[in-house]
Amino acid sequence: MSVLEPASTRTVADIDGLDLEHALTGLHELLVMSLTMLQRHDVDGVIDVLARGVESATGCTLVHVNFQRHQEWTTLPPGEPTRPAEPIPPTGERVFVQDHGDSWTSTTSVTVANGVPGQLVLRSSTRPDPEQLFVIERLGDLLRTALAEAESHERDRRRARELEAANNEMARTVAVLKHREGVLEEFARLATSGTELDVATSLSRFTGSTVVLRDGFGHETTRITVAGRYQPVLERTSLEAVIGGRPELGTIELEVPSDKEQDDALFALQYAGVALGLLRAHAAAMNELENGLSRDLLDDLLEGLPNDVAVDRASAQGHDLGVPHDLIVSAWSSDRGQRGHDRDVDHLRRALARQRLPCLVGRNQGLVVALTYRGVDIGRLFDDLSRGYGDTNGVIAKGEPFNSPQQIPRAYEQAQRALRARQQSPKPYGSIAYADLGVDRLLALDANADEVERLVSDWLGDLLSYDRRHGTELVLTLAAYLDHGGKYADTAAALSIHRNTLRYRLSRITEISGHDLTDVETKLNLHLAARAWRLRRAPVGEPPRDTVRSGTPIP
Repeated sequence: MSVLEPASTRTVADIDGLDLEHALTGLHELLVMSLTMLQRHDVDGVIDVLARGVESATGCTLVHVNFQRHQEWTTLPPGEPTRPAEPIPPTGERVFVQDHGDSWTSTTSVTVANGVPGQLVLRSSTRPDPEQLFVIERLGDLLRTALAEAESHERDRRRARELEAANNEMARTVAVLKHREGVLEEFARLATSGTELDVATSLSRFTGSTVVLRDGFGHETTRITVAGRYQPVLERTSLEAVIGGRPELGTIELEVPSDKEQDDALFALQYAGVALGLLRAHAAAMNELENGLSRDLLDDLLEGLPNDVAVDRASAQGHDLGVPHDLIVSAWSSDRGQRGHDRDVDHLRRALARQRLPCLVGRNQGLVVALTYRGVDIGRLFDDLSRGYGDTNGVIAKGEPFNSPQQIPRAYEQAQRALRARQQSPKPYGSIAYADLGVDRLLALDANADEVERLVSDWLGDLLSYDRRHGTELVLTLAAYLDHGGKYADTAAALSIHRNTLRYRLSRITEISGHDLTDVETKLNLHLAARAWRLRRAPVGEPPRDTVRSGTPIP
């Protein structure tokens, strides 16, 4: 059983009777330790110096030092016990010596800056003499001072790190605010003096991301890709916003790399959307105004205007009618309402712009009409519009080129005839020029109107009368049969009827008209009469009822 007892009946501080010469060696070593300890600016360094120098100074080995650090008890070097053993010697008064049978421990109080007493525990093989205890007590004072100094330095460094972290955070905040101020200034400027491409380019530069703009119908209008940067799709995040908060204006999308800060990207995306909303709203208003002016001018030009008046009015809208022109008409079969009609005009205007051809575009008699500089590639124009609509169910027709505004009504009539002829053909969708009409061109001429009407009456009069009285479609059946070269299978498929039904109708046609459908000359005259009847009777722009639709969806 260990015994706890005082070192002597007097305090170690009472140096009377001590052998100071014997203690001098320990005090010298203690002085060296003090110089080294006070140079250490962290607690662990102080304890390390203590562990290496305590035996030469006191003749004892270090067991542990217990003290309260950051409001928690700390044992250094790490080990047990983690709390001071009782009793705790009063600071600066005594050293307690404890006999453990095979060794002795000397415990002195260590009070650090917080004022809570701790312990310095040393072990020796024999009971320490008074001179050793004197040095041990002085060591406790030295350790207390060194630990307080080290903790002070640690506290200063901790506060310096906290201050540096606060400064860094403040610097980051200032940088973010400065960056966002630049974003706001850039997009505010572009909203009044820029273009959609400028906004998309700036957004890509601010975010380091790919930018995709789409219109209100979901069609991609602009794409800005970050050059020199590749990332797999799985390492990107898509951020999307409605432009100007109005779905009809379209959307803007960011493909943000996974290593990018998304808060700044969302901020830039938001204000890019605002800028684009203002630009698109302004463009829509200007486009509506331009459409109105173009429509009014176009209506008057199609009716006929004197050359000087036409040229002056077109010039006021920035269009030169003094150069050779083409007149284009476009009709797509689906019904899209008023908004769709506006979209038709925009589609044709943009498609012609891609061919770098100035134009006036509007609607007239259910058709989209364009006056454009000569040189339109109508095949390319049809393909372009088909991609825009998403299908090929439409017709593009062109009249003969003209050099004078007074020739516009004639070119318009020619384009309508070409359109009507294509719609009434076995392949009703695609592009056609009036110059390519062939015999239909003669049948549609106003100068031949009386003769053509007589041709229709002579060869189809009885059938037309029968159809009116009985609500049948024998003339349409005959026309389809002749268009398909007298082939039963093709004609039945085109009319969506059984072949037996077709045979019955043809027999009724022969019976009512009295014409022999096997005679070559008779078939030629009937075919011409049927084509003339369709050209002059079918409403412009309305799809025919008796032909197979050859239009196919665009993938």
